[in-house]
Amino acid sequence: MTNLTEQQKVQKLYDLIGDRGLYVNTGYDLFTKQPEEIPLGLGVGFKIPLMKEGSRAYSSPLLFATLTSLLNHGTMFITGSPGIGKTTGAEFAGHFFTGIPLDDIIQAEIIGNPQLKTEDVIASLDTAKMVHDGERVVLPTKFLQCPVKIWDEVNRTPADLLSATMKLVDTGKAVYQGTLLKSPPGVLFATANYADEGTFQLTPPFLDRFDIGVMVTSPQPWDLKKIRERGDEKLNGELEKRLEVPEELRLDYEKIRKGIKEMQEADYGVSDFADFLYSSLRFSETASDDLARATKGNAWQVDQDSAPAGHFTDSPFTYTVNELSVRAAKAMTRYARAYAWLNGKDSVDAGDLKAVLPYLIWHKVQPTARALAENQRWANDRIDFAENLVRKVEVDYADCAGSEAHKNYRAALNVLETGKIGDRELTQEEIRKVCRNAIAKIGTLDKPYAITMANHVATEYNTRANRI
Repeated sequence: MTNLTEQQKVQKLYDLIGDRGLYVNTGYDLFTKQPEEIPLGLGVGFKIPLMKEGSRAYSSPLLFATLTSLLNHGTMFITGSPGIGKTTGAEFAGHFFTGIPLDDIIQAEIIGNPQLKTEDVIASLDTAKMVHDGERVVLPTKFLQCPVKIWDEVNRTPADLLSATMKLVDTGKAVYQGTLLKSPPGVLFATANYADEGTFQLTPPFLDRFDIGVMVTSPQPWDLKKIRERGDEKLNGELEKRLEVPEELRLDYEKIRKGIKEMQEADYGVSDFADFLYSSLRFSETASDDLARATKGNAWQVDQDSAPAGHFTDSPFTYTVNELSVRAAKAMTRYARAYAWLNGKDSVDAGDLKAVLPYLIWHKVQPTARALAENQRWANDRIDFAENLVRKVEVDYADCAGSEAHKNYRAALNVLETGKIGDRELTQEEIRKVCRNAIAKIGTLDKPYAITMANHVATEYNTRANRI
């Protein structure tokens, strides 16, 4: 196994975690190529996915724990029933894909409970120094200092403490007693069991801080054999052996992160589709008569579930109560690049983005009553809801991307950037006429995104005119 690429090393380490019985879950739910879906024929609509040749199947919890570990300041939310490997998967992925010893990761873990305090999570004062020397010294916690952070059962943490730690989740920085503390670049995993009487509600602003989210299901019955055969490695002394990384699989983390960062887009598809999705879920007809303020973020006095039907009655934005944040938009391209890189591609395309998108948004958007009336199962399976949402956006995007309105939009932006049509320099008044005509033609596209395109042209023109 010589001359392996970094991608091949990561793939082999991913497989090795399962082969050694460290994290066993073959619930494959993500494929590099659309699998053949074989109807089961039981009258309930279930289909069995069968991989196509040249494809690869992943279990999303381990896949995204892998990608998150490889990204600096990656954040991942993991939910599911107790005792099915949420924390274990994060521990092993953190160890194998960052190189941090497992013991250091475990020692730094915090477990959510109602008595948890800021001093348990962020830092405390060195009382001995205070008493003996009168010196005020802040002692960061092991959790803050460890590059792999695991916050277990985060939904058992009081809401006020979660609010106080949002900056840490978001930026890797925290403030304690007026002292700014910086956490080393790394990864943060937060796990949550399903809600019960001992849990607190996780607020949308807190969940929005997490780039990616997965729902862990219980192991398949055939996985139990491997789990049982593993025995208790802590008692039989095999854990250390199972944690060893073969020399030929040791990773060059700097090279990996550089490779992910430098992945180029195959075309405009990635950023275009990401922007289209963001825009599609942002719009709210009921928020304002002013287009600039017709957003769900400005519709806080409007119940989106009971809002009167507007013009775009079947658009994707009618399926979500809230919009996506800028954080979500930034995470889209990061994870699309990481996914494309892992699969050995030379560039990232819209297919890579669409593969990871459901896991990037399901924990950030809430379905409307209309959506749940269409499919009650979406109350439980939010990832399926997100997948359906992406498909709806995809249909709108296909109608838009090939339209005359979109061509005029692109042409107007090109004129605004260059000030030319071909080799001919345009006057400011000519540029204004181009933009005016483009906006009028964009308005013939009966889609919410037409509003975004028209506003974009007008904004770019107004910015240009301001500088003359």
